[in-house]
Amino acid sequence: MILHARPAALAAQLFTRRINWELDLDQLLRGTGKAVIILVVAYVARWALHRLTRRITLRAQAGDPATVGARAQRAATLAQLLNQVGLVVILVVAGLLFLDIFINITPLLAGAGVLGVAASLGGQAVMKDIFSGFVIVFEDQYAVGERVRIGDVEGTVQQLTLRSTVIRADDGALHFVPNGNGIPIANLSRRNVGPAAR
Repeated sequence: MILHARPAALAAQLFTRRINWELDLDQLLRGTGKAVIILVVAYVARWALHRLTRRITLRAQAGDPATVGARAQRAATLAQLLNQVGLVVILVVAGLLFLDIFINITPLLAGAGVLGVAASLGGQAVMKDIFSGFVIVFEDQYAVGERVRIGDVEGTVQQLTLRSTVIRADDGALHFVPNGNGIPIANLSRRNVGPAAR
């Protein structure tokens, strides 16, 4: 009786392992399919964002050559910001969806509120920089390609992000100036032309 029970137990274990292996294979195939779909959607979203920003830039460059300069600079600045913010959103969403394949992200999303409060307390300077970046773009204080003086730094704006402004000085050095530092800004590309010079 004992001799017959042992092969039966072994057979049951093999059968159980086969079922578990088939279930694991099925989960692996489903996870792989979801991962491929996430990658494709993220790629399409990035492509659409790139097309949108390129269309904004091209449309701003069309028209009257006398007024296209400032409009094209502002469009290039907005295109940069849209690309950066859109890329961050796409990466965050795709990353969360990837995590959802392997683990349940509901507790993570629930804890995100607590992390958000902690981040806001510790990152007030960053939030100030981001808000100031929005104000700079919204008020069109300066744009990419214009010559500015921010505090002791003078040069051409190479890049404008929500966090900081990148300025190329005359000596070739790159200066990264936080947007929320409260330093007076002078836009040297928009000098007022006096009556005698007109």
